[in-house]
Amino acid sequence: MPQLKDHLLSRLLDLPYDGEEHTFSDAESNTVTIIGGKIYKHKNFRINYTTYDLRRSQDCVNPRSEAPDIMVLAHEDSDHPYWYTRVLGVFHANICHSGLRSRDPSPQHIEFLFIRWFGRDLTTRTGWNARRLPRIGFIDADEPGAFAFLDPRHVVRAIHTIPAFAHGRTDEYLRPSIARHPRECDEDCVTS
Repeated sequence: MPQLKDHLLSRLLDLPYDGEEHTFSDAESNTVTIIGGKIYKHKNFRINYTTYDLRRSQDCVNPRSEAPDIMVLAHEDSDHPYWYTRVLGVFHANICHSGLRSRDPSPQHIEFLFIRWFGRDLTTRTGWNARRLPRIGFIDADEPGAFAFLDPRHVVRAIHTIPAFAHGRTDEYLRPSIARHPRECDEDCVTS
């Protein structure tokens, strides 16, 4: 709940998203009230985008599907313009923001995604010259920021990931968790 309130407060204060969640004091976080203590879960969300031939199209991301993966723009100087993540849940909440920094004390509807970040394998050459897409894998669950909340407006597109079956599977990145699809048998693909 503290991580969610920090995410909601950073959005209410219009703080720029740089890939890192802002951390607030308990007093600041307590200025965010989730009305009725209710968070609403949705089955999917849709991403509008423009195709290569300038037509409108739409991706539908369903966290219950086999691989509900998405990409967002990278917010750091990097040789790769995107970050990748898996959507674990699609939610909305009706909230009120009070206190001195409040811009609007009336109830507001805010949508958010609960995600698990992928990390890129930096030991593998990727890009146009290497003729290879980046190899990605889940960040260890014990790492700070492995799980986060994300504003759906930051999503660029849905992506299709292909597991590197030759590297096998492991349960070392995350203990048994509801963050995995049941058919994954509490294991993740090994990245290296």
